[in-house]
Amino acid sequence: MKVDYDYIVIGSGFGGSVMTCRLVEKGYKVCLLERGRQWKMHEFPRRPHEVRKNMFWDPQDRKFGLMEIRDTPDSDAMTLTASGLGGGSLIYANVLYKMPPDFFVNWPGGISRDLLDPYYEKVLKMMEAQPYPFETHSYYKNTPKTALFKKLSEEMPMHPEAKERHKFTLPPLAVRFEGDFPGHQTRNSHGALQSRCNKCGDCDIGCNIHAKNSLDLNYLYRARNLKNIPHAADVRTHAEVIRIEKREDHYAVAYVIPEFPMQENIFTAKKVILAAGSLGSTSLLLKMKKQGYLPKLNHWLGKKWSGNGDLISWIFNTKPNVDATNGPVITGSIEYSFRNYDDGYPHGMYLQEAGYPLGFAWFLSGRIPQLSGILGLLKLASHQLKKHFFKILKIDGHDQINIGDEFAKTIDRAEFTKRCLILLGMGRDKPDGEIQLRDDNQAIIRWKIDKSQPHFDRLREEMRKIADMVDGVYVENPLTHLNKVISVHPLGGCPMGDSAEDGFVNTMGEVFGYEGLHVIDGSILPTSTGANPSLTIAAMAEYIASRIPQKENAQQKMEESQVN
Repeated sequence: MKVDYDYIVIGSGFGGSVMTCRLVEKGYKVCLLERGRQWKMHEFPRRPHEVRKNMFWDPQDRKFGLMEIRDTPDSDAMTLTASGLGGGSLIYANVLYKMPPDFFVNWPGGISRDLLDPYYEKVLKMMEAQPYPFETHSYYKNTPKTALFKKLSEEMPMHPEAKERHKFTLPPLAVRFEGDFPGHQTRNSHGALQSRCNKCGDCDIGCNIHAKNSLDLNYLYRARNLKNIPHAADVRTHAEVIRIEKREDHYAVAYVIPEFPMQENIFTAKKVILAAGSLGSTSLLLKMKKQGYLPKLNHWLGKKWSGNGDLISWIFNTKPNVDATNGPVITGSIEYSFRNYDDGYPHGMYLQEAGYPLGFAWFLSGRIPQLSGILGLLKLASHQLKKHFFKILKIDGHDQINIGDEFAKTIDRAEFTKRCLILLGMGRDKPDGEIQLRDDNQAIIRWKIDKSQPHFDRLREEMRKIADMVDGVYVENPLTHLNKVISVHPLGGCPMGDSAEDGFVNTMGEVFGYEGLHVIDGSILPTSTGANPSLTIAAMAEYIASRIPQKENAQQKMEESQVN
């Protein structure tokens, strides 16, 4: 039977974008389906009414925005995921970290750091990642939170359970620092127009000047614009997949436009790559098994979920100035290598300083007014009343004529935001959670903190140590004490294994029992990565793509097109 495509890729994050690009390069006809929209330069929501309407993804309430926040009382985890062309790269904090060698213990198929190293480098080159130029560029050196975090790491005593002293690093960031001035627009190596980073701190809510090297500006841009190939990628946004069905020698994929969910569209392909993320891919497959479209999916589906040890805390009223609105969200990281868990499971963790958008500082200043601003406003009003009465009474005054300083004093000093240090922690928690479906087909996550307690105890200890060093007030995410985590790095649900006895997919991401059906995203990682997982997900996709042969006759067609 003739099919519409060789491959249909579902999802455009770090797995889907890499696979789309590499398959197109190999001559395959590929369709990419993404439920969200494409966010072009200056289209991310900023004004209050835009944020209310377009920031969040909640189709039941007719919202089709940038990010989805999921939480239910019967789940042990809240999750934050993206919606839009480029997937999680639109809202992550740009960090591309390699996974330490010892964290690959018990990964299937001989997958190791040595095996993935060339693919790590391939991703870093494609995404033009580089460390924050804090030490080499005067404009970026003026970033107080980076300087403070580096100083604290050097002064902190070594943790008694650490295998070696912690170290401060400037990890590779997928951010563009090229250009003659902040905001200067130039084209990247793929031809996409980007701007030089202006340190606005908007990384996690979509970079409106495209200084963030998101996947739509490299892998997907290349897949859509590469010359001398048989087929450019057919990228379709506003396309939410609702069904995958096995039909004899091919698959049928049904999708709807989220804004018009009653109208169904169906494409066919020889092979399907599901890359909708830990929650998205797993929940869709759980529904397909429940509804009988893919009945042979094995019992590992939903298993080995991990939140990658995510923990957020705040340190208020720090003695030094933090100025967290100055710079990308994350610039520096403290790396820890700890003694293993009691059962031998390797442990390590990362602490990273976090910034936030400049607009959020104005929001907080309005919500948490300070006495200085209130007094300044009252003083300005009293001066105006005084001048009014002098005018009525025809009294000559000698008041200051230039009153700019009086207006300046009505503005809050923003001590709250200047002296607030946000800490992001992550690391090796236990992958013992499970994604399940409720009766209403909503996905929930069952995960208990108990077996990962050593990780969270060590994180808290180091975070409190930093709070003491800056004479600040330590406030931790209170949900963690209620045994609920907020995960921005959900992993697992379709774990890799050497066979159907110990995994859901093989090391090519192919689902056991369904030839041609692949899962290639964070859901296939069998353990937490410890470090920010995006680079490892992309490197796994590069590794898998490298093992897919060139399409027959594709090279000949490309050579013919070059001649013509």
